[in-house]
Amino acid sequence: MADQTYIQARKLGLKEVKLRTARHEDPFLPALEELLPHMNALNEAELGSIRIDIDQVVGTRNTARRDAFSASFFPLLEEGSEFAAKWGALAASHVKEGIHDPITAVEYLNRFYVVEGHKRVSVLRFFGAATVRAEVRRLIPPKSDEPEIAVYYEFLDFNRVTRVNYILFDRLGAYPAMLALLCGEDLTPWDEDRRRSFFSDVTRFRKVFATSPLSDSLTQDEALLRYLEIFGASALSDRTAAELKNDLAVIVPELKSVRNESEPVLVTDPADGQPRSILSRIVHPSVKTLRAAFLHDKDPERSYWTYAHEQGRIAAQEALDGRVETESRFDMLEQDFDAAVRELAEKGTDIVFSTTPRLLPATLTAAAAYPNIKFLNCSLNVSHPILRCYYVRMYEAKFLTGVIAGAMSEQSNIGYVCDYPIYSMPASINAFALGVRMVNPRARVLLEWSTVEGADIDRHFANYGVTAISGQDSLIRDERRLRTGLFLCRGDRQLNVASSFWDWGTFYRKILNSVLDGSWDELNSTSEAGQTINYWWGLSAGVVDVCVGEKVPPETARLIDLLRRSVADGSFRPFDGPVFDQKGELRIAEGELLTPHQILMMDWLVENIDGEIPKPEQLTPPARELVKIQGIRKETAETV
Repeated sequence: MADQTYIQARKLGLKEVKLRTARHEDPFLPALEELLPHMNALNEAELGSIRIDIDQVVGTRNTARRDAFSASFFPLLEEGSEFAAKWGALAASHVKEGIHDPITAVEYLNRFYVVEGHKRVSVLRFFGAATVRAEVRRLIPPKSDEPEIAVYYEFLDFNRVTRVNYILFDRLGAYPAMLALLCGEDLTPWDEDRRRSFFSDVTRFRKVFATSPLSDSLTQDEALLRYLEIFGASALSDRTAAELKNDLAVIVPELKSVRNESEPVLVTDPADGQPRSILSRIVHPSVKTLRAAFLHDKDPERSYWTYAHEQGRIAAQEALDGRVETESRFDMLEQDFDAAVRELAEKGTDIVFSTTPRLLPATLTAAAAYPNIKFLNCSLNVSHPILRCYYVRMYEAKFLTGVIAGAMSEQSNIGYVCDYPIYSMPASINAFALGVRMVNPRARVLLEWSTVEGADIDRHFANYGVTAISGQDSLIRDERRLRTGLFLCRGDRQLNVASSFWDWGTFYRKILNSVLDGSWDELNSTSEAGQTINYWWGLSAGVVDVCVGEKVPPETARLIDLLRRSVADGSFRPFDGPVFDQKGELRIAEGELLTPHQILMMDWLVENIDGEIPKPEQLTPPARELVKIQGIRKETAETV
């Protein structure tokens, strides 16, 4: 029996050698000492006895045993050799009582290379074992910007908490994302019970995912990460195999998005959607009364952001009188979001808007749970096809207020106050600065962030003699919100001269009307194919604008009117080159046309700005939470 087993295993090895040789690939075991000649100079760490995935055992430490096995650890030596006899005896012992002695291996970049125990790995691989016990010593490469090394250091942080080595990613950000989903802020190392429970949950998930039609084109761990993003870690433990299968069926578009590495589709104008066909009008007749709900993280009394969206809801309902019924829920970060959505579903709600990125995770889970409801979240650059996201191109309006600031400032320094370093904010800052430079080339824009811990913005601006300041975007006028829009300081007086603002009423009216007339469905094929729809409308759609005060000189007001029309119709672009960044590097060449996605993803500042984009650890706790979801820079402080 032993001889016959060896013959079968050797045939597999010889076949692999033949196939790999024909493909001009190395047919034998990779040897780490050849791949990494200077490995003796690397830092080391003893991991002790651990169980490792046998598929992660990829080679041998030294060259001595390299030619005795194919690249997949199948034996190659002659059938009558001493090696063959020992291999056969080990196989017979495994069938009778199993292999219990651990191998010895070194780990490099989460791959394992055998020092002692090659035949044990070979026998286990032949019999289809999933794991092997090993005494492991880790080799740690120096930190570098090389992608593989950078990903490995993220793995080390993940492994330090979980002691899990069988989750495999090859892209930056995946390990930190999974660690956050599994642990939140609690980075206490897992005990043995938690590791066993997680291993059981992952094994069950992998078995279910193996039956998915996407399993051949998407790695099981990328699928697991997306599942956790949508349903949460508790679902992985609580769901039965049948429930997991149903969950995966619901999120097929999400998995396609991961597989295709799809960027969000930016719909930059209401006209970007395909014209509604006659057939679609027949298949999707207009809805008589549409039920819409708006979910906010705060209430209008203490949040100008919520107030603006509430005014938009009211305006949209009035414009669509009799065709739309709306309602609002406030303080949803403190409320039971799932219960609220369940109640809305029972009432027959057709569409739900959540008006802040802070509600994105909860909205995503709800979208999976209630696929018959249309969900939208006010955020950007979100790759989740089961919901749509939206924001406005505020940078277009900020460019116009920058022109006004440059024309009216009596000083060479102009202040700009921003709140969160999230997607599209650098574009707004840069557009403002370019507007300033257009009419005042020598002016500098001093950038400050209201969410940086310990920021003393007024004192900083006073030290530099700043008298023109761009503050929060709002048309609300009361004593608590005087420092809004663009204002000038005249001694003890403050003169508001202009303000960029959102017109959420126009946005919500147009979105709701697209559902009523059926044109919403024209974009469904995009989401079903795994692409996310992000609405990013601007001046041309009437969802942003600038209110110019009476104190603005008539000549400047006429210039703003001309530029407003030119930006709206596309004949003038704020980001036409050449544009240089703070380091003097050319970012936009003359004649270069930036795509909307390039503008959205800006993470640099133009040359006439003094200031920087803060790191997450510099921010207040609430701001750090938002940056985790929508931050243009998500890196955290280095782990010691």
